[in-house]
Amino acid sequence: MHLNYRYKSMKRLFFIISLLSITNADLIQPTNYNALYHTYVQFEWEQIPSTNRYQLKVSNNDSFTDVIINVTDLTLVYIDRENIEWNSQYYWKIRKHNLDGELGSWSDVFTFTTAQKKSNVTTTFSNETQLADGVTIFGSFFNYYSAVVDNNGNEIWNSGIKELVFYNTNDEGDLFACYLDNTSDNNLPGVEFNIDNEFLWEEPNDEFLHHDMIQLPNGNYMGIVSVIEIGPIPIGSWTSLFQGLGYIADGVTLEFLWVGDKIVEWDKDTKEVVWSWNTFDYFDMQDYDDIGGTWDQAYINRQYDWTHINAIAFHEEANSVFISVRHLSRITRIDYSSGNIIWNMGHEFPSGEVDFGHDLGFSFQHSLQVLNNGNIVIFDNGNLSQVFLGTNEPTTRAIEIEIIEATEDASIVWEYILPTNLFGFASGNNQKLDNGNYLITTVGGGGTSLEVNANGEIVWEADLNLSLPSGAVYRAMRIPGIYPVAFSVITHDLHTHESEPSVSVEDSTVAFEIHNEGYNAVTYEYSLVDEESWFDAATQEMLIQPGESYIAEYSSVQISDLASANPMVFTVTPINHTQLTKTVNVNAYTFPVAINDEFLPNTFELYEPFPNPFNPTTAIRFSVAATHASQLQVFDITGRLVETLVDGGLQSGEHEVVWNAINQPSGVYFIHFMSGMNTQTRKILLLK
Repeated sequence: MHLNYRYKSMKRLFFIISLLSITNADLIQPTNYNALYHTYVQFEWEQIPSTNRYQLKVSNNDSFTDVIINVTDLTLVYIDRENIEWNSQYYWKIRKHNLDGELGSWSDVFTFTTAQKKSNVTTTFSNETQLADGVTIFGSFFNYYSAVVDNNGNEIWNSGIKELVFYNTNDEGDLFACYLDNTSDNNLPGVEFNIDNEFLWEEPNDEFLHHDMIQLPNGNYMGIVSVIEIGPIPIGSWTSLFQGLGYIADGVTLEFLWVGDKIVEWDKDTKEVVWSWNTFDYFDMQDYDDIGGTWDQAYINRQYDWTHINAIAFHEEANSVFISVRHLSRITRIDYSSGNIIWNMGHEFPSGEVDFGHDLGFSFQHSLQVLNNGNIVIFDNGNLSQVFLGTNEPTTRAIEIEIIEATEDASIVWEYILPTNLFGFASGNNQKLDNGNYLITTVGGGGTSLEVNANGEIVWEADLNLSLPSGAVYRAMRIPGIYPVAFSVITHDLHTHESEPSVSVEDSTVAFEIHNEGYNAVTYEYSLVDEESWFDAATQEMLIQPGESYIAEYSSVQISDLASANPMVFTVTPINHTQLTKTVNVNAYTFPVAINDEFLPNTFELYEPFPNPFNPTTAIRFSVAATHASQLQVFDITGRLVETLVDGGLQSGEHEVVWNAINQPSGVYFIHFMSGMNTQTRKILLLK
């Protein structure tokens, strides 16, 4: 008898727990008890039938006595950029708050926390009106973290416990990085990630990827990996050092490890290599750095870092791959189809294979941006500027280069010379911004980013205050925000019928509204599939600008009277972010759906107990739609019935019962309410 009761109790507990996801399904994100690594927070909830406006409240406590956000919104997404702080806990809820003043019941209360901030950025600016829009993301080696800050230096996102180093982003707002993995020989795997620090894609890590990874227009990924071949030790000031190690070092004998680079394209699905380009196949080994100390470093490392490619860019219109070859002080354009070099630009070498740009004087450069007009923007580290440019000391520049391919000529059309204290011997980047300014980032000064206008005037400076060596900032980029793709889908004239979201198609039409609530213009694919095949199921596309919406309206001449529901599924997919697909499930009826079905004055509802957590009493409020035999019971986490609070007939309307748990131990309990055929469950926490 006892075992049978125990089995029934556990079965009931399983049913109770399964209900929790249903009763909490109206709030989508932030998910309950989530830990966020950003203070710009996207709130999202499900559509409530017969609702044209929603009220969102966010508080520092679960009793909502300290409300920090109280807004109404016409859609299903609200992004807050002002009120959330680091290292805090918040509670949020929503309700129907129609334009005519009609109010609905509050949803469940969800809670989330924010992590600790990681950066210590200070900023100054001369004229705020001259700043390019957006926020700044940067990655830091040795500190091994990445962060986003606003123009005032306030951190709004960080990489948390994942040791991510930001590489770059693209026009779609995708984020690429590497992360430190000391358990692997190839200890810096490349990844695409999102602001929740989830990895959306990771390269196979079969070879050592370094410096950069991008996504191509075809969806595949491209990165730089190291390759090794045996080469000679050329004759130079270092010759005797190598001979002292037993090498012949005569400039001819193949006896020493040369480290080159390979550009690799991986299939986005299988991760197989589908395209590659190897420096050993296309560059001449008689071209090597002989004045920048790389052979002295080779003596220490017992291998020669020959090419050291540190940036790649793909230009779809030109069908070309561009690479920055640091140790050859060279920019190379490669024909993607054939793999052939179209041109080399930069320092002249014995091979004679550098076509033009010999007098540009850049050396050991980092980063690479190809503009729409074909110009190249780079960060000239300037390690060899004393030789190439005749400077008194090593000098770093940010430059934009115009290339005239018809005459094989190049010239600098803009440059900014960094002061001596901001000399960047390694890393760094230069980004031309939409307003014509340039964001220049250097390891100098402990990591520094400057926004400089076309006249060479500093309009904004960020001191990243990173640790040694010399800040170790890798790159920084200005991005529009941290939510490139955010959207909601609203079903027109949605109501509830037989406890399900429903629409009437008496007029043979149904409509869905897609709202673009992110910062990017996004192309969405959408389709409607229904069981009766009333509507055209073909997939269609629509480009929607930020802040705008589009109504997808479907009409049919095939609709015939149907006594039951016709289930429909409306699917919306951002074509470049398929992981963010949304689906709307709704029943279609050929007769009118009562507008007030779902909001009768006395509906069945078990409201959130208050307070929760509690000690030792909590008030449990509930309502019933009609006179029914009802039961309100408390179960513990094992499924054991603790107490029956109500057992009998109840009149329609709202009721309240106070449970005193003074004799119960601390822990999780479940309030289970049953009235007629309806059941609902709430989880509560007793803390003594």
